[in-house]
Amino acid sequence: MSERPTLEASEARIDLLGQPLLSRLTARSEGQRLALLGDWSALFRLLSGEAQLTAGKLELMGHALPLGVQQGKIGVMRLDTLLPPGFSGEQLLASSAELAGLSRKAAAGAAFATLDRLGLAALASRRLGHLQLGERRALLLAHALLTDPELLCLEQPLSGLDGSAEQLLLAAIERALGNRRLVVSLDGGAPSPGERELLARSNERLRLSAGVVVPEPDRAAAAKRFTATVCRNHHAFASALAQRGLRAHPTHEVGLLTVLTSSRSGPAWRYLVELSDDSTSGILDAAIETDAGLLELLPA
Repeated sequence: MSERPTLEASEARIDLLGQPLLSRLTARSEGQRLALLGDWSALFRLLSGEAQLTAGKLELMGHALPLGVQQGKIGVMRLDTLLPPGFSGEQLLASSAELAGLSRKAAAGAAFATLDRLGLAALASRRLGHLQLGERRALLLAHALLTDPELLCLEQPLSGLDGSAEQLLLAAIERALGNRRLVVSLDGGAPSPGERELLARSNERLRLSAGVVVPEPDRAAAAKRFTATVCRNHHAFASALAQRGLRAHPTHEVGLLTVLTSSRSGPAWRYLVELSDDSTSGILDAAIETDAGLLELLPA
């Protein structure tokens, strides 16, 4: 197995149509099975070529994005991609395999072989418009596997599924993996039974909260987190938080709030603050002490 990190990001910014979806993303993971908690849709938009990396570094197993997907090194399953309803499962996969460079005969063979390997041969002749949600997701998983990638990236694969559909997809995921690495995103809310199973099988978890990535412990309650936005003296504010034993992660400059504040104030900055208890008094005290101009204090 490659020693390259599964995910490596440094000050990465992902834009869609010139507007930032995610800014200053910094994270690293070497997990064989990495679970991403929270809203990671920007990453999957980048993987599918819908969004662009405009600053910093963001790689999966050493592959630039979305180049690694285009080269077949990374297989991607987006959440509920639209499918042509008149195609059969085998037609969809065979067409994609041809686009990836296989001959028509080889593409047809690869399509059925992939479905059979995942225990999904029954979907080969089924029309896509007649499939249940779990079956469509399973077919999208097969699609992600067509190029024999090193890494599978699955966007919320179990979202909205019932118990039997979850088990169908969990079994297909296990058959797909082999020695491949897995990056799977979950919305970060209360997990379903199948999502709890996915989390239990992961060996590393990263939570994205207010634009900041923090490791998620396997056990114990996650730290309580608040976002605090200030318009002045943000470095002093951060130091005052640290003196009180509060971990604070700067997320990004808040452009809209900067426009609304006085021109004599500095730029508005948002911090993700981890609390050891339910009290936000330490944040309020730090803001008053440093005259930070606290604009927002909200649960993250």
